[in-house]
Amino acid sequence: MLTHRVPYPPDRGDRIRAWNILQHLAKTHRVSLGCLTDEPVTPETQEKLRSVCYQFEIVPVGPRTRWVRAGMSAARGRSLTEGLFWSPKLKRVINKWARTEEFDALWIYCSSMLKYASSSRLTHIRRFVDLVDVDSEKFFQYAQSASPWKRAIYRTEARRVRRLEHHAARTSAAVTLVSEAEADVLRQTIDSQDYPIHGIPNGVDVDYFAPLTEQAQPDLYAQRQKRSSVPLTDPRFVFVGVLNYQPNVEGITWFADNVWEKVIQQYPEATLSIVGKHPGAAIKQLGDRPGIKVIGQVPDVRPAIYDADIVVVPLQIARGVQNKVLEAMAMGMPVIATPAAATGIGATSGEDLLVASTPEQWQQSIQAVCADPQHRRRIANAARKCVCTKHTWQAALSGMQSLITQDPNSP
Repeated sequence: MLTHRVPYPPDRGDRIRAWNILQHLAKTHRVSLGCLTDEPVTPETQEKLRSVCYQFEIVPVGPRTRWVRAGMSAARGRSLTEGLFWSPKLKRVINKWARTEEFDALWIYCSSMLKYASSSRLTHIRRFVDLVDVDSEKFFQYAQSASPWKRAIYRTEARRVRRLEHHAARTSAAVTLVSEAEADVLRQTIDSQDYPIHGIPNGVDVDYFAPLTEQAQPDLYAQRQKRSSVPLTDPRFVFVGVLNYQPNVEGITWFADNVWEKVIQQYPEATLSIVGKHPGAAIKQLGDRPGIKVIGQVPDVRPAIYDADIVVVPLQIARGVQNKVLEAMAMGMPVIATPAAATGIGATSGEDLLVASTPEQWQQSIQAVCADPQHRRRIANAARKCVCTKHTWQAALSGMQSLITQDPNSP
């Protein structure tokens, strides 16, 4: 299994999916994991990987080296992301393993890792590629709102990544994406509908991301019960995400610019907590606005979510399924999200969550949730039920297992 980041701890979307796939594969296979890192790896992380992997290799890549390789990759007509996640050392490790091990399958996580499979020692091995999202489409979306020089970069990257995605579809035993909707996006870009493209949804640990109980935190539980039974005049909102990731930055900035001022006008004591690691200058500046608190990185996001009344996910650009939405719904929280952030979940707007696009729709949804405690509780309960029914990891990955065990000679 090859991943572009160390899959543990599962504290961001790509790691959450990769970690759960790794655990699932390790139940029936001896897994050799090769991955890269641009940050220190703790002993706890290594111990966790040791508990599920037959062997693993974590190769550090410094930021300067990464961007030099990205530039070289672009100069050769390849994508920037291939260069960002390229390491000759990891390639040597993979070749060594290929000489000494008899692999049944090669699981590649993301198109940026496809280059490692080009070795002649690996071409005879059944290859499975989890693209997760159609990243080429994301770069095309970035280009639409970018400055002229950035627009050219994004469009070039989009075309080159799309070439990778098509190569994966044409040469792999199966290509998986995070939803059938995302799989359809890829199918529509390619010249044949006969390629093995499948939607394998994200899941959520519904035991870990569960509603607050009285036994766990009696004081906070009592406070939440009280607040859930009355109209809210001082609503507490929370946004959770990696805060140097462009869609998260643009999404919460859009919310602050277009929605928050009217929220404060109607609810002067309202608060918005922004939670996540790596907040940059643009995010930190939002903390200067009335009612907005930039919390930054926390060891566990659940207390920040429990302390809120409403989870907002105002992403303007989103691919696939948003883990932040699934996790909040699993915790029995009312969620208001954009159509992009709600895609692929299979939730019904107005019942399992609220979907808002324009500032006016956001304002209407916020007013509806704050004014009616029964409506708020109904959505919270339905959200939890929706996720437990459709998005446990066991259910999500059952389709993946059937792909791996399928007879390669079967039609």
